[in-house]
Amino acid sequence: MVQQRAGTLWTVNRIFALVVGIIFVLIGIIGFFTPTENATGVRAIFGIFDVDTIHSTIHLVTGLVAILVVFIGHSRTFNQIFGVLYTLLGLAGLIPALYFPAGTYGTDSGLFLGLTHINAGDHILHLIVGVAAIIVGFFMAGSATHATPAASRERDAV
Repeated sequence: MVQQRAGTLWTVNRIFALVVGIIFVLIGIIGFFTPTENATGVRAIFGIFDVDTIHSTIHLVTGLVAILVVFIGHSRTFNQIFGVLYTLLGLAGLIPALYFPAGTYGTDSGLFLGLTHINAGDHILHLIVGVAAIIVGFFMAGSATHATPAASRERDAV
């Protein structure tokens, strides 16, 4: 039997982390170049998701970490941690007391945890992506893997 190197296997966890990484890097970059809507620095990506410089930086760093773990072999752990954190973030975003200082940003109710702008679109996205990452990270550990073409040919030849 031919042994395959761990780096050649494309598991569901690895693919999911790579897709999350690419999307978050793109969203982070788009967030930096989306024009601001008001004096508070709020930008609306696609007119749906509120971001600002800190929020875009968080997206960019999260995406880069996701891409990094794909190539160092910790995709499942990343998906588990990312899933739990983003699900909790989505749920925490529904608690009005976590937005402060309230009333200082015009129609905004404040910054989430006093750090960044975030809205209902963000909460829904965080919940969906977080739950998806939890499902992939915790429940798809032994699911189908796809080797690179060379590794597949070697395995099929045995």
